[in-house]
Amino acid sequence: MFTQIAQAEAANVGVVLFSPEHGSLCARMMKSNHRMRKFFGEEADNYQHLNAMKDSLAERLQIEKAEFKALSDLQSFVETRANKVILTQPKAFKVFEPEADLAALYQELVADPVRQSTVRAALPLRKRLDDVLMEPAVKPFMQTNLKVEVSVLKETLEVPYAFQNGRFNLIQPVEFSKESESRIKNAACRYAVEGLSLHRHRHPIYGDLQLIVVAEFIDSNPGAIHMVRGIFIESEVQMYTPDSLGELRQEIIAHGKFPPASSTISYGLCQSNEPTPFRAKLIQKGMLFSPTHGDMAFTVPLFDEFMLRAMPKL
Repeated sequence: MFTQIAQAEAANVGVVLFSPEHGSLCARMMKSNHRMRKFFGEEADNYQHLNAMKDSLAERLQIEKAEFKALSDLQSFVETRANKVILTQPKAFKVFEPEADLAALYQELVADPVRQSTVRAALPLRKRLDDVLMEPAVKPFMQTNLKVEVSVLKETLEVPYAFQNGRFNLIQPVEFSKESESRIKNAACRYAVEGLSLHRHRHPIYGDLQLIVVAEFIDSNPGAIHMVRGIFIESEVQMYTPDSLGELRQEIIAHGKFPPASSTISYGLCQSNEPTPFRAKLIQKGMLFSPTHGDMAFTVPLFDEFMLRAMPKL
């Protein structure tokens, strides 16, 4: 941020993204100073010095990035800035791909306002999907970061999101970007094979499966959407686009089933705060599995509801 202390005014000139999880500290600065000239006038400051300050900040971050291990390290660095190019206090932002997310933040916070209409398209599809599926009304129904075997292809499918609504729905974001119609068709057919295999073969842990593809078409022929949708319909694959994520959200809220938590299982099965011995026996017998750390789920879908009906006193 470039500041004019006398006028108590400031303008964004760059953005810094720090992600300890990815071991990434990166920065992007505005190359020109036309925004500052527009805000503060031609004579407001020596713009050659401003370029030097921006370059100095970016170089220092690059040189010292190995020293940044936690948020407190970045906050300490922020407090050392004393010239006219300063850093604001860090704000939380979920990072998936540091370089792509940095570019999206730059477009949103630094680029000229006339380009704001492109910001949404610049945000990675995974980030926009996460904004919808991790909101408070939807998140309780979701399971994340799962691996499922695709028997036909003899491969493991990694999916970022899943939810239960009678079938166990695996949500896979897919971007079709600047590709020919034949390449889009080939990619769609591969997902169709995966989806059909998942739909036909009951999983020993998750039960009946359903593949949901959230597809974004970037600079593709408009007919590609209809072609891919037709392929998916024939293969029992459901498709949503970024514009229809609201429909997916409503489906999850209306028909989603809460995954059972380990604390619920502990209370229902043994009335104890020490579930480990019981949990170990049930896992050994193949009745339980752990979808995420700290949580347990029954291997038979909806078995928890059956137990509550059969043994209501639990």
